[in-house]
Amino acid sequence: MKYFFLFLLFYPLVAFTQIVDEESITKQYEYNIQQEFINEIYIPEDVADALKQLDLLSDEKGRAKLIEADENIAADRLVMGLGKWMIVNWNFYEGSRLSHKLRDYGVTHPDDMAKFLIVTYHRYLSQAPLELEERGQIYFDNRKKDQEKRNAAKKVITG
Repeated sequence: MKYFFLFLLFYPLVAFTQIVDEESITKQYEYNIQQEFINEIYIPEDVADALKQLDLLSDEKGRAKLIEADENIAADRLVMGLGKWMIVNWNFYEGSRLSHKLRDYGVTHPDDMAKFLIVTYHRYLSQAPLELEERGQIYFDNRKKDQEKRNAAKKVITG
């Protein structure tokens, strides 16, 4: 019971320290998208460079397995491994020059960015058309529809 009172006493202080300063986030993002390295990790400058980096990071056996799989199934399976690696190391949440380029295609969510790159890599290895703009628009439209569904499901509390 005494821990509950301590929680009530210190919670406002903890909550106050977590207030996000939008200006500092914007400044950090603007800084990040200019950097070749973040946390000593090379950030690809665009999708073509990301494909080259994925070639360097993968071996022949892994590339062969990827080609054999359907691109969407491969993306779903790899998003929790390779995808999370890309999200963290290529700084998709805080922004990087690669995530900034992906936003130009309409891919705005870090999970979508990872899936987009995995499917793009699959297509690159399979020598299939990459269709970056078209697929980017699909990710954008799907994310927008999901947001609209969430907004429609929200309940408005009235006095």
